Amino acid sequence: MDAEVNGVLDLGLKLWKTFGFHDYHIELAVRDPANTSKYLGDDERWIQAEAVLERALKSHNLEYVRAEGEAVFYGPKIDLKLVDALGRQWQCTTIQVDFNLPERFDLSYIGEDGAQHRPFMVHRALLGSLERFIGVLIENYGGAFPTWLAPTQAIVLPVADRHNEYAESVERALTDRGVRASSDVRSERVNSKIRDAQLRKIPYMLVVGDREAEAGTASVRLRSGDNLGAIALTDVVSRIAGEIDAKA
Repeated sequence: MDAEVNGVLDLGLKLWKTFGFHDYHIELAVRDPANTSKYLGDDERWIQAEAVLERALKSHNLEYVRAEGEAVFYGPKIDLKLVDALGRQWQCTTIQVDFNLPERFDLSYIGEDGAQHRPFMVHRALLGSLERFIGVLIENYGGAFPTWLAPTQAIVLPVADRHNEYAESVERALTDRGVRASSDVRSERVNSKIRDAQLRKIPYMLVVGDREAEAGTASVRLRSGDNLGAIALTDVVSRIAGEIDAKA
């Protein structure tokens, strides 16, 4: 069971690191030693299961709180609570040992000693509620998702209507490399389009006009307000796609 619990814990930690969460509050929920009668399973299995979970936390050098009496009636668990940018805790990842279902379904296996044994069941919840997780992500980033996670990763902003055709070709070059891109071809001033894109927190804004269409470039502005100037279209596409691919 050690290998299974360690594998699930590895996966959970990798998941949160990928999404940009590095602060956790971890609880090891165990039995109330003063009231063991309300829990399923015998003492030996509880002691063994709690020890496995605790070894996994220690082997990862994770700080945790041992929460006596917080285990559910059918087994101990690890609760990994994310701490968001506002310092709030959200319970998401849970690694739960279950003594109940193997008993109810009369599950068994033949061990190395040739005898039948009752297995431990480990279930996991990596994200918790998907809706809550999406809410945590939005609030943690304030809607300004990293490029790989942003719903729209780049937007092409033609200066005038005559630049729409080139803008659409730039959009195609981006989407052909897997970038989630769009073009704002509204008959609005380009400064208004830039402002709208910033409010939408789009990571990359590619402004194209006469000079860009002639030279095969795009003037690149970042969500932060930084202006990178005119860059060759192939280099722009490689930069954005490479940033996304690094997280793939």
